[in-house]
Amino acid sequence: MKEPNNFWRHGASPFQCRQYYPLRSLEFLRVLRGQRTTTGEASPEYLSKPGVARSVREVVPEVRLIFLFRDPVERAFSDHQMLVKAGVEKGSFRDRIKASLSWWNGADTRELLIACNGLEHHPGRYLLRGLYADNLVEWTKEFTHAKMLFVESEEMFENPQEVMKTVFGFLGLAPWEGGDWPILKKGEYGEDFDPELREELREFYHEPNQRLERITNRKWRWA
Repeated sequence: MKEPNNFWRHGASPFQCRQYYPLRSLEFLRVLRGQRTTTGEASPEYLSKPGVARSVREVVPEVRLIFLFRDPVERAFSDHQMLVKAGVEKGSFRDRIKASLSWWNGADTRELLIACNGLEHHPGRYLLRGLYADNLVEWTKEFTHAKMLFVESEEMFENPQEVMKTVFGFLGLAPWEGGDWPILKKGEYGEDFDPELREELREFYHEPNQRLERITNRKWRWA
């Protein structure tokens, strides 16, 4: 199941957090057959949700973490378009971003905006979720860098075979020569991205992106 969000919805409850994973008995049978497997999940909500990093460490301290980061400006627009298509979002991207920037710059409203990170859908998510450095703070407190792999989405799209070799190596698995890596879900946008708004967001993310490079000890093409 993709995006089960176990550690966000159930905290550090071992029973509930493991309900979507294979039984250990199945893993044992695979070992008897000479197979080597590993199990994971993909839940983007985890990165920005308070307390999730600690819950993950308490239940699976040996976990390997893969963070897939996209240009935060393009990510924000894509996120909005996805929710519009899903019928969750009714407001325009420009209105949402302008309001979020106003709240961020307000002495009395920034903390309130940040507190919204605990929710799944809120008007400030398009802005806040691109603050990767801020969202990584809790994770760096709970896990060493040896347990983290940082992947750039743009690099993944351009050269998936090489990126996946790195991923398999990080997970302790043999490389899989699986041929093509097709894009299974390509976004279709219902509105144009205002160039002036894009530039405003580039300026907003400049300093956070610089901090991200220091935290991850790697360069990002959009930083």
